[in-house]
Amino acid sequence: MSLANTKESYGWGAIALHWIAAFGVIAMFITGFQAGLAEQANDKAARGALMGLHISIGATLFVFFAARIALHYSQVQPAKPKQAPWLNTLSSVVQNLLLLGLLIQLISGPLAVWSGGRAINAFELFSLPSPFAERNNDIHEAAETAHLVGRVLIFFTLALHVLGALKHLMLDRDGAFQRMLWPAKLTK
Repeated sequence: MSLANTKESYGWGAIALHWIAAFGVIAMFITGFQAGLAEQANDKAARGALMGLHISIGATLFVFFAARIALHYSQVQPAKPKQAPWLNTLSSVVQNLLLLGLLIQLISGPLAVWSGGRAINAFELFSLPSPFAERNNDIHEAAETAHLVGRVLIFFTLALHVLGALKHLMLDRDGAFQRMLWPAKLTK
């Protein structure tokens, strides 16, 4: 079993980063959504606490998210499962759009905080000061808009990704789902 991908199997590195990113994205969606609900309820304290948690999770997992994207494009990818060519094309498009959405979030999230004139504080463990001397409304609004676009892109592509995984697990039963759980044993 390998840390790196092969043409037959994902390696432990890709598998670990996939699941760290998956649970991280879910945590980010939950905390961001809850912060939005708190804002609608005019509960500034709850919104602030939830946004603090959202930002802390994002800052803590930033390197893992970035590594997930970089590793995907720097390693060989296992062969696509046997299915209709259009489904393999769709799965590639969905995966690339999902990673693009993640990249948009990695750029727009910190930029939205910093352009708001604030430092990024992660669980009181570390702080990343803003490169802006003061609030920059133009950059802040652009970053907020980009963050919304990234969020919507991730939401819809993640839904398609999960549906595709369930298709392989329940209908096709072709082992494609299991490839992201553990690497195939190398046989000689």
